[in-house]
Order: sequence, then structure tokens, then C-alpha cells
Amino acid sequence: MNDRQRKSELFEKYMNNSCTREEFDEFLRTIKDSDNFDDLDGAFKKQWEQAKHSQPVHAVNWDSIYQNIVMRLWAIKKARLRFKYITLLLIICGAALFLYPRYSKPTAVNYITRQTAAAKTKVVLLDDGTRVTLNANSSLRYPENFNSDKREVYLTGEAYFEVFHDADKPFVIHSGKLLTHVLGTTFTVSAYPGAASPLNVTVLTGKVAVKHEQANALAVLTRGQSATMNAGKSKFELTKLKNPEDAIAWIDDKLIFENADLKQVAAVLSNKYGVTINVLDDKVATQRITAIFQGQTLSGILKAVTKITHTRYTNTNNTYTITANSNNQLN
Repeated sequence: MNDRQRKSELFEKYMNNSCTREEFDEFLRTIKDSDNFDDLDGAFKKQWEQAKHSQPVHAVNWDSIYQNIVMRLWAIKKARLRFKYITLLLIICGAALFLYPRYSKPTAVNYITRQTAAAKTKVVLLDDGTRVTLNANSSLRYPENFNSDKREVYLTGEAYFEVFHDADKPFVIHSGKLLTHVLGTTFTVSAYPGAASPLNVTVLTGKVAVKHEQANALAVLTRGQSATMNAGKSKFELTKLKNPEDAIAWIDDKLIFENADLKQVAAVLSNKYGVTINVLDDKVATQRITAIFQGQTLSGILKAVTKITHTRYTNTNNTYTITANSNNQLN
């Protein structure tokens, strides 16, 4: 390694804060004894370009600043100022490169929140062209403009996403402990609060990566695949749907239950209608039904469900309780 290469190497280590004490001393001696700063120009330029693009800094003319510092280096070289001023200038350069971007004031992000009421849905169009259909009792928080390198939104409840494809800006949905990462596809995310409602992602088209941050579980899904995380579990339960479009039947005010137990049915109805539905008996909770409901009231659905499962329900201040029918005790 020649002197020029060694100077460049020491300079890069100094700016990256990775040099040893001996290398630091060697670097200072090199600067002190040198009359030529050309050897450092390549390394200095490289560090400067990295700092320019490390994170967004607004209203800063980096090229002008760089040229100004280079001119000062030449002035120092010609005037042969004392070593302490050269060292001081290097410290200033390091601060300009690495501290200024770190402490510059970030751009304020203007967030918008859209919500839906019980038994209602809503379509939300995002800045990038993505279309989001919110299910009942759900909310979506999203930036007015996607200006960063990721498109991040925050969901509570359930929604159907038709994400506009942008390979340079991944689309990320934060929904409680669930993190869903896509480029451009169609899928549903269900993340209602409460242990009774499982977390679920179902893909209609494309590919989706979903992660449960607390359990550190990861799944990659393609069309027709569904990942469900139930309370207290550490792994996703993966299933393959015969008709993936059934996952968005709620858009047409349709509820589809396929071999679902009463506990699952109660959770879906609670979220849709904004009420509390309890299934007190474990034997009752495991009763299963297969049915389709469309455009019906909550009371109409509960009458049908309890008739199918030979149970009954009571209502006190919008709190519904499903129990075994006294005339047909479950074995």
C-alpha cells in the first residue's frame, strides 16, 4: 500500500469512527507532515456523498458546502497554517458530514385518520393510488403524502387493501403486534383489539410478508393463503382458501361462516355491530355452524345462529349472552 492509499484509508477510518488510537495518531502525523491534500480528495468526496444521502435534510445545498470546504483546504495548504487549524477544520468537516443530518429538524408529517361506525364500511383513497376498504368499527391512520422511502399506515380493525405497486417504496401496515409488508397486491388484514379476535391476513393476489412482532413469527403468503395468530400462540396457523374472495364478502354486507365455532361467530358479530357478545359455556362455544348471512340485522342473525346450534341468547344493554337452551341441554 502506497502513501496515498494509506492516507485515504486512515481518513475513512477517522470519519467512520473506526480507527484505533495508533491509527488516529498516525493520521494526525500524516496530516501534519503533508503539504498535499489531493490524496484525501477521493476519500473526502466519498464520505460527503454518503452523508448527503444518509437521511433527508431539507434546504441544504450540499455541493455548495463541499466546494466551500475544499476551497478552505486549499487556502490552508497555500498559507501553510499551523497544524492545529488543519485539525480543527477536519473536526468541523466531520461534524458537518455526520452530526448535521442527525440533528436537522425532520419534516412534520400530517396524518389523517378515517373511521367507520358499526355495520358500516368506507373506502379510503391514499396519496399513492392505493385503495383501502375499511370494515365496520375500524380505523386507518395514514400520512397525507408518502414522502419517505416507505409507505406506512396504521390499522385498527379490518380492511381490504388494493396496494398500488411501487418497487421503490414498500407498503407497510402496522396493526397492533402485526406487521404486514408488501410491494403491490390485494389482501385483507384483520386486527381488532381483544383476545377473542384473532389476527389474520389473507391474500387475494400477489405476495405478502406478515410478521408477529411479539411472537417473532413470520409467514410469506400468496393467493388464497391465510395466516392466523390466535391469542396465546407463538406461530401462525396457515390455511388455504378454496375461494379467497370470501375473505372480503363483508364488502357486500355478507357474512360467510364455514365450520366456524360459536366463539368465532360471536367475535365477528361483536366487531361488525359494535356490541359485546359472550358465550359463557365451553360446550356451547365449540358448537359449529356453516352459514351465509347478507343484509340481515344482528337480532335476525342471532336468532338463526341459536336455532342452528340449539342455544339461546339474551340481551341486556347491548350485551348479548349465548347459553345452552334449557330444553335442549348439550351433551
